[in-house]
Amino acid sequence: MLKVNEFHQQRKLPAIGATMKTVQLVRLDRAIEESLANDPAYLDAMINDDWPQVAALVHQLVGSKLTANPVSIDKLEWGGYFVVDTATREVVGSCAFKGPPTAEGTVEIAYFTYPGFEGKGYATAMAQKLVELAGGSMAVNRVLAHTLPHANASTRVLAKIGMIFVGEVNEPDDGLVWQWEMVIRG
Repeated sequence: MLKVNEFHQQRKLPAIGATMKTVQLVRLDRAIEESLANDPAYLDAMINDDWPQVAALVHQLVGSKLTANPVSIDKLEWGGYFVVDTATREVVGSCAFKGPPTAEGTVEIAYFTYPGFEGKGYATAMAQKLVELAGGSMAVNRVLAHTLPHANASTRVLAKIGMIFVGEVNEPDDGLVWQWEMVIRG
């Protein structure tokens, strides 16, 4: 698997320096994850994009600082992760591959920084880590991400990690969005 700065050097992108947050993408015990996934309040918050409530429920279940032993750390899995600041052990967000790679080798990423941690470099670290993990899989040729159709924090994150704005697309679930991509191979 490529390390972040090797990945950036190959694409002639700026190196990620010491100012970027260092995070780990962790999976917890299946029982903990299933407990959250089966919680009606969590599901309702997810459906309604109530991200402060999602964060509160995650922190209620796993704590604001990770004390449980992760099942995996920074291991490629085509699903979601809790995101932990390596220095403070705080659970600062969550991120995911929205599914396994398509037959064409395309995978989509998504990330969310919990309230109180926005604007501190965590989203950039999450997105970069997802791209790095995807780049280590021979099944992935291209990484996609979607943002709201205007300049915002997510568009800056994606540009910062080297993703390219492709254009507007109409997504069945989200409506009009901006599509970003990074070609890994091909």
